[in-house]
Amino acid sequence: MHSVLVYHSISSPPEPLPADADISPERFEQQLRWLSRRRQVVTLDQTLRSAASRRLSAITFDDGYRDNLTVALPLLERFQLPMTLFVTAGFVGRDGYLAESELREISRHPLVTIGAHGLWHRHFNRLARADARFELIESRRLLGGITGAAVDLLAWPYGECNAELELLSAECGYRASWSVWKGTNSQHSRWRVPLSRRDNLARFVVKSSGIYALTKAKWHRLAERRAGTIPATVSEGALLAE
Repeated sequence: MHSVLVYHSISSPPEPLPADADISPERFEQQLRWLSRRRQVVTLDQTLRSAASRRLSAITFDDGYRDNLTVALPLLERFQLPMTLFVTAGFVGRDGYLAESELREISRHPLVTIGAHGLWHRHFNRLARADARFELIESRRLLGGITGAAVDLLAWPYGECNAELELLSAECGYRASWSVWKGTNSQHSRWRVPLSRRDNLARFVVKSSGIYALTKAKWHRLAERRAGTIPATVSEGALLAE
């Protein structure tokens, strides 16, 4: 199983971001150095095309923090590692987030692919279908207008989706979508591994392995099945398909 890593902010704020989503530049550089030596890091597109027998790693960022341009990108350039940046379209121009000119700049970098992360970073599972459709279409439209390029990759805010939303994302023009353990790990709910400020190098090494992703995914499936939130008839093969 491929390992798709999720970052948010590369910074050292005095108070942690929600979910400890900040990682210091020093720790991020240490992680990139390890990845460059020990893993085959590819674009997110390549994980879609490669067979499950080839374990690959990909780097993604969510939300669109300004430090993704000013701090993360120079470090990625140093190690020549690609990344996909999933931008919350409605956050563009807010304090701490990429301005339109900065998003346009980073989108043109050869190591960077831009994807959508919703319009207002809402829980899609809690939205009416019409509102979900609007968010999916409008975020693509806004981001495409700023970058001048097609935006057809999606990361679900909060890592949440369900079978109906998976179908809806395809209807709204997305080629593929990523969650965090939610959905069936099919084309529109592929699983990712979240990282936080608590992940030292030892934890990072474990998290970056396909074995961790597979084990964690099975644990979530079991917990959801016990809670009755996914049907027991769904096969392990479908859930764990790459």
